[in-house]
Amino acid sequence: MSASSDSFLQKTSEELLYLVQHPELYHATLVAEAGRELRRRGVALPRYQEAEPTVAAPVSAAHAYEEPAPSSLGRWWPAGLLAVAVAGLAWWGLSDSSTATSAAVAAKPASTAPILLEAVKTDRMPDFEAETARQVATAKRQLSATDRADTTATGRYGRMARRYWLAENAAAYLTKQATSKKVPDVFPGQVTIALERITWFMKAKAYNQHLTPVMEERLQLMQQGLLLRRNSLENLKTRYETYGETYLDRDLNRADFEASDISGELQGQPIKRAPMQGKLSEL
Repeated sequence: MSASSDSFLQKTSEELLYLVQHPELYHATLVAEAGRELRRRGVALPRYQEAEPTVAAPVSAAHAYEEPAPSSLGRWWPAGLLAVAVAGLAWWGLSDSSTATSAAVAAKPASTAPILLEAVKTDRMPDFEAETARQVATAKRQLSATDRADTTATGRYGRMARRYWLAENAAAYLTKQATSKKVPDVFPGQVTIALERITWFMKAKAYNQHLTPVMEERLQLMQQGLLLRRNSLENLKTRYETYGETYLDRDLNRADFEASDISGELQGQPIKRAPMQGKLSEL
């Protein structure tokens, strides 16, 4: 086998087929050799190349074939045609869809009725920050000048009062909401938030704040009120989760009355409740 035939054996079938399909670019002998090698491999040739060419002279050393690297155009033209076909189909589909959409829009009569903006009621619980700030300021003003002279104790008392009022305001809000005709679905979650605020106060109350006797006395009232609120909220949450509704029976109404009376007393309002008997830890 000649050196030129060896070079054909090293070529891929795609490269040899490119020679056969472009005879005008190469020597006829090279094209014939490529065709023979393709037939030997069992590759189908173009119809106009199926017959053996008349030129069968061996290739001289002077005309030994040294084909440059096949161009990307020849190697990838089938893929290019496929990409063009896919793009055409996609364009046709989009054009058809756009036409159908335009026709539907044109067929739909324009609405002349004005757009109505409906108010949506939210069930978000207020944060009570502004109200709490006013209540804490009132609690500090109620202290005597002697008590306020201890600025460290006054600062601690103010922080405890803030914890109390954040919890009390939330608890009072939810208790009132429980008596409404429609309790929102988020009611149990809101109760959990209020209970966490009560726990926040109780944890701090467990430590000695080194306050004046008047301040300690008022903290005791705050604790008493929040104990009542905690028991009521836990009952209301259980009733909602069990029966899907909330209601205040005689005991819960009494607890709400006393807790509200304590908050009123802390704001300087007259007391309406009877003094509670027993130890606070036993409530």
